Amino acid sequence: MDEVESFDCGDEPLNNYLKQHAWANQQKSSIGVTYVAVDDAAPRSVLGYFTLATASAPGDAFQKKYVRGLPPYDLSLILLARPGLERRFSGKELGHALVSEAFKNAPRVADDVGCRCIIIITDAYRDQIDWYARYGFVALEGAAESGPQRMFLDIRTVRMARGSSHS
Repeated sequence: MDEVESFDCGDEPLNNYLKQHAWANQQKSSIGVTYVAVDDAAPRSVLGYFTLATASAPGDAFQKKYVRGLPPYDLSLILLARPGLERRFSGKELGHALVSEAFKNAPRVADDVGCRCIIIITDAYRDQIDWYARYGFVALEGAAESGPQRMFLDIRTVRMARGSSHS
């Protein structure tokens, strides 16, 4: 198991998730898979992480152009949750590498379980909205004026960016 006790991203709920819940959620509950980036110099030391899980959201939470032609029930989604980056790597390219890894896995997951979007629910803090937007994430309809922002990215956008086709 990777060393997580010294991990500090500057956000106590995210630190706590990694240290107390990520492994249990993955191994015992099967409600998400957490991916970690480790330090080459200290291979068990976690530098950053994200969790992928499945989720759903009502179609009316999305701008009409994203759900046109889809059935009127909840859309299945890939939840990109709980991304955390060790403080000393903030502003470096590791955050990009973590998102890239999530994008690499997302089309396969979508093919396996039938998901339309990647969604960020719990951790698109207001000060990170522009960072996610540069990857193409957009706000869900009816977003709150304060607090975490719910954002999504159509899986087709990820496929085009990665040059992969739908199986």
